[in-house]
Amino acid sequence: MRRGGTVRELSEDDVFDVLSNQRRRYAYHYLKHAEAGELPLRELVDNVAAWECGKEVNALTSTERNRVSTALHQFHLPKMDDCGFVEYDDRRGIVSLSEPATDLEVYLDVVPGRDIPWSRYYLGLAGVNTLVLVGCLVGVPPMSLLPVLSWLTFVVASFLLSAAVHTFYNRRLRIGSTTTPPPELDR
Repeated sequence: MRRGGTVRELSEDDVFDVLSNQRRRYAYHYLKHAEAGELPLRELVDNVAAWECGKEVNALTSTERNRVSTALHQFHLPKMDDCGFVEYDDRRGIVSLSEPATDLEVYLDVVPGRDIPWSRYYLGLAGVNTLVLVGCLVGVPPMSLLPVLSWLTFVVASFLLSAAVHTFYNRRLRIGSTTTPPPELDR
């Protein structure tokens, strides 16, 4: 955000504070995805309200729009503006992401249900692959039945495939990378 001609950097605390609220996550997601630099407040309100209500924009009631509009206008956008996340001109009804927030890459490492976090997955994969390689070096059956090159290929392929799947999921979860917010933003 420009204060006295300088761009204010976003602190980690500011980012976590802004993203701690679902409505602000929706607003950030829409602003990040929007192609225009500045947006009318009405457009932001309509899309945030539609996502919150699980409806199309044209199906929203005036009550649903007004509830979101009031909250964004009076609380959320001024808060996001104060910490340097957005530039909000309440007189003109225009909002845009600040320069630091535009370049911010935010993704959610969400672990739904019985899944495990990627960090533990990679730790486990490294452990299994270490056992495979030690077994090959020592000559423990069944590792001794195949050439060492086969096991090395297995190790490399397992990390390569895991990294490809991880990259695919992270792109899908990155805020602002899709037209609609990922379901993880609802949490």
